[in-house]
Amino acid sequence: MKPLKPLICCLLTALIFTAAFYPAKTAGAATARYARADARDVYFCERKDLNYALFTIPYTYCVEIISSDGEWYYVKYGADEALYKTLYGYCLKSNLTPIDEPPQNVYLNMPVTVKFRPDAPSGSLPVLGEIDVTVAFYGTYYSGATAYSYVLYNGEFGYIYGANDDYPLNEIPEPEQPDPQPSGGGSNAKLITVLALTALAAAVLIVLYVTGRKRYFKP
Repeated sequence: MKPLKPLICCLLTALIFTAAFYPAKTAGAATARYARADARDVYFCERKDLNYALFTIPYTYCVEIISSDGEWYYVKYGADEALYKTLYGYCLKSNLTPIDEPPQNVYLNMPVTVKFRPDAPSGSLPVLGEIDVTVAFYGTYYSGATAYSYVLYNGEFGYIYGANDDYPLNEIPEPEQPDPQPSGGGSNAKLITVLALTALAAAVLIVLYVTGRKRYFKP
């Protein structure tokens, strides 16, 4: 058992270092479930390519993160309720802020009314007036200087003229301010703690080693 004592002490020292640094790594490894659109040009795409963009995620609203792939998130947007259907696609991570607690309204639910005017028949036949149709608005798509809205009506997706970007915004919470402390104070304290524990382990190692030597050479 005597030769094992130094080995045990070395293992204890390694455990001290692991315990000192493990919490910091674990805290940074948590994955957020939602991401908030903090800009008005966060496009929802069918594929990992902006050429397949469908619409912009409404500003201050969220997508649910399904997985991460390089600079892209595979996400869910919308819910199967009322006029809306759930969509799955991709968003670039830029201008998306991962959050653990989503706002009260995760997805924008804002139906809009579209006016349709039938073509006039030939002759003196009576003309049907304008028809109002309610559609589910998902987001805005810009083509040059022209704005379109991506909508769902009667189970089919398509575009109508207009941005429809006058929707209510979610409140963005202020970022938490860290507690004021001297620069490097936390790091120095942690370093001192690690050095103290290491010194203690080394002292125990020396004591056990010397004790074992004395017993070994005892007449």
